[in-house]
Amino acid sequence: MAARRSRRSLGAGAFLVLAALVAGCVSEVDSDDGSPAESADPSDLSDDSDDGDPDADSDAASGTETASDDDEQPGAGSTPGFATEPPDPDGLPSLSTPDPDTRAGTLDNGLRYLVRSNDNPGSKAELRLTIDAGSVLEDDQQIGGAHYLEHMLFNGTERFPENELTQILRSFGAAFGADVNAYTSYDETVYELNVPADGPGGANDTVRLALEVFEQWLTAATLAPADVEAERGVILDELRVRDETSQGRLGKAVTELFLDGSPYEGRRPIGTEAAIVATTPDPLRRFYDDWYRPELAGVVVVGDIDVDRTVEWIDELFADEAARGSSPERPAPIVDPPTSTQVRIESDPDLVEGYAFVTLPTSIDESLSPEAAFQEAIHRSLAFDVIATRLDDSATRGEAPFDSARVDSSAFARSMVAPEIFVTADGDQVEASVQAIVDEYERVRRFGISPTELERAVESRRSRAIQSFESRGSRQDSSYAEEYVRHLLEGEWYVTAEQEFAAVSEILDRATPANVVHVFVDQLDAAGAHVFVAVRDDEVDLAPTADRLSEIVDGVGDRDLDPPAAPVEVGDDLIDPVPDPVEETGVEAMIDDSFTSILEPTVMTFPNGVRFAYNTTTIVESTVFLDGRSPGGLAVLDEDDVAAALAVPRVISESGVGDVDRVALEAFLDDKEVSLGVSVDLFEETLSSSAATSDIETLFQLVHLTMTAPRIDDVAVDRYVDDLLPLARDPSIDAGYAEYVALRDARYDDPRFLAPAADEIEALGPAAVSAVVADRFGDAGDWSFSLSGDVDPEVVRDLARRYLGTLPATGRVDDVDYVEPPPPDGVVVAETTAGEGQTARISLLFSTTASSDRRDDVAARIVDEVVSDRLTTVVRERLGETYSPFAVVTLGIGDDPALDGYITISANPDDVSAVSAATVEELADLGTVGPSQSEFDSAVAVVSEELGFVSDVQINQEVLDVLLDPSGTTEFRDFVFESELVSGFSRTEIRSIIAEWFPTDRYVELRIVPR
Repeated sequence: MAARRSRRSLGAGAFLVLAALVAGCVSEVDSDDGSPAESADPSDLSDDSDDGDPDADSDAASGTETASDDDEQPGAGSTPGFATEPPDPDGLPSLSTPDPDTRAGTLDNGLRYLVRSNDNPGSKAELRLTIDAGSVLEDDQQIGGAHYLEHMLFNGTERFPENELTQILRSFGAAFGADVNAYTSYDETVYELNVPADGPGGANDTVRLALEVFEQWLTAATLAPADVEAERGVILDELRVRDETSQGRLGKAVTELFLDGSPYEGRRPIGTEAAIVATTPDPLRRFYDDWYRPELAGVVVVGDIDVDRTVEWIDELFADEAARGSSPERPAPIVDPPTSTQVRIESDPDLVEGYAFVTLPTSIDESLSPEAAFQEAIHRSLAFDVIATRLDDSATRGEAPFDSARVDSSAFARSMVAPEIFVTADGDQVEASVQAIVDEYERVRRFGISPTELERAVESRRSRAIQSFESRGSRQDSSYAEEYVRHLLEGEWYVTAEQEFAAVSEILDRATPANVVHVFVDQLDAAGAHVFVAVRDDEVDLAPTADRLSEIVDGVGDRDLDPPAAPVEVGDDLIDPVPDPVEETGVEAMIDDSFTSILEPTVMTFPNGVRFAYNTTTIVESTVFLDGRSPGGLAVLDEDDVAAALAVPRVISESGVGDVDRVALEAFLDDKEVSLGVSVDLFEETLSSSAATSDIETLFQLVHLTMTAPRIDDVAVDRYVDDLLPLARDPSIDAGYAEYVALRDARYDDPRFLAPAADEIEALGPAAVSAVVADRFGDAGDWSFSLSGDVDPEVVRDLARRYLGTLPATGRVDDVDYVEPPPPDGVVVAETTAGEGQTARISLLFSTTASSDRRDDVAARIVDEVVSDRLTTVVRERLGETYSPFAVVTLGIGDDPALDGYITISANPDDVSAVSAATVEELADLGTVGPSQSEFDSAVAVVSEELGFVSDVQINQEVLDVLLDPSGTTEFRDFVFESELVSGFSRTEIRSIIAEWFPTDRYVELRIVPR
């Protein structure tokens, strides 16, 4: 059955999108080591937090640090202040009554558990084993041991020796990867399993098996000397991958700034190279016996389960477990940040763009009630939101020394509160940027915040709270599981959605400029400002000294400051008046007979040629997803326009629409849940968007204006050029970009597939980007849109008539052949240098074509799993050479879609040839002998599980495939029941497919070695 899939070819779109993404990113410091970042605060109900990899840690460049001798806070008492008033927590809705739908208990031995029945996504269960012990508890002989031990538990227990455990779990459909199943932080270790479940009435054998695994992890680690030795190379490679990058080196410097002098000093979870090399089973066993004990452990189970039976299993498996070792009392380490100014300046040769942040770190106030702590966290967050908005608005309009500003956190330990403002800036602008942040802090002290500013911040937070509350019925298993983990480890409350929404609403209703500023000033007065600056090596001479930055911080009270500028005013609508509706020329159901409730799309066709399909579901409650596509893309543009086309996604995202600049647009959208992005791919242009159901008209208006009145702001283009130009001039400063450039150069000779040259980036201006946007998005005649989500069909039809039926069109329909250039003959091996340190990477690209049959899409998924499993088992585990092998097969568009098999593996530079040879050897074995029965069964189980769930975005892409792909079909059964196709494959067929898709005599290999 022909039907194009949504897995895009690496050759076509993914690498081109990567270029835009790389150009848009800045090298910044993750909240690594599992830190409870500010965005994870329960006061922030947004879904866009990024806490970094919990086990990531980093080595440092040398830097300069200074501490002021004056403990008086900057400006404290030196100038008249804004009249403040402390917030009153009395009468707030209680957060002390646990959610009654959660079964919580404690066994006699101290082990705690939380169990909940939940049917989202259904037929699954999320399990967590929490250990209230992390690297901060290591003694001097155990450095890096908590993390090393985490690795070892996957290498064998008494019941599940060596890699048998992973294979058993994979056979039930549990996916595994380098980081997805556990993390170790300073304070804790958490193990994660996601397994199929039979539902409340089923046997749930896999859930019991997962609990048995947890019991073994808690009590029965083998820690065999040979296994410890075998894992050493893997962990050393992980250390290289994490540490020997710009982000890693600077990240270590950041943690030193905040944690040196505390119990956390020298206790990075990843450890040190010397410690890893010296690790033996004895210190690991001692850490395991001392800290892996029932009273420090917790079990979480959420999913399609029988709660009573699950609790019985927990009792049966864990009740008789007892503590081992000396059972020392678990200390509660505290970070007590100095109250004097701290400054650290670092440089790095691989930093793409400089940055700075000013943090106000303090210890958590344990005396507050849950309600008072929640109120204080929300008020503090509101204040920092206002400050970031002020600064970022200035940057967006080109009126600041920095490019962007945002709220971030450096809370690396549970006991810390460390909000900060983070800005990106070149070396010669760092001093002015730091002063701008410090001055804005002081400006809030002196002049406060306006009611308009507070209302904007409050309504933004309220919008997120409403969206979270209204979609509570589709809350996912993983969301509950992570909340329960925080409860077990940090004491965070867990209440009903109604209780939480009531508390958030009441706190926001009570918020005033006086009490929000009071909370901020308390933080400002209690903290010693911590300033961290990172600049490129070639900009060191332009950066200020640490003493100079200390002077700026400590002298803020003596500076004359103007009151803040008046906040931007926004209207009630983006479009006024709204367009009159245009009646459709046809309406057609895409499915003749309804066979599933989640997919019943209807297509409206308009006189301008636009086709719009809508499908109503409650997969995610109170949310809609709208996607659009048009044939054309880079394939129909002149070669000279490629650089401008690659800039479109970033520039559009940072510009306004029509007469509304980005500052005013952000203000307008602050109280709404709406997102929109565009791209120009090789063969098509796309639009992807989503919104809360209540904001759906705003979403349609934004789509309409993006296509009819796009605004290309000069500042947005300048930022794009400024960020991409260093990479274009010297790709070696970023290993990812260097790989992109070199792999493209080795595979293609068509400019549409290559990275833009430095001279093309330098010449890029607003006019060129505007021309591409007008050409690719300004003529809607061959555009198709698909909407899926929780919405009233009549509302959707009216909005489509007004905002899609009225889009301009000339009748042009681009003719695209969807054919990529053939790959080079034979084996092409190229090498490029990138980055400092001792981390290398091998990437292999196998390029061929596939068919448009749905089975090829399913085969690609099975091959993904087989190849990844084999490389993980052999190259990672058996050879002990690499931390993170990765393989993926992607398919493109058309009757003979391009197919790319992409593999990337990290390695020690001295081992590049050996790892490369081992990888090719295993691919050859898979193509001749084929996968083992265990490998095949595991892959089939994992893919069957993956394909058993459908999202609104997948529905949209499938509908658009049918409407636009030349090989599309109106048969949706294979999409909905795609998992049933898995059983049609045999080991023999998968062997043949691997031989065809991964020919070991025809591929491109790229070796990225350090400079």
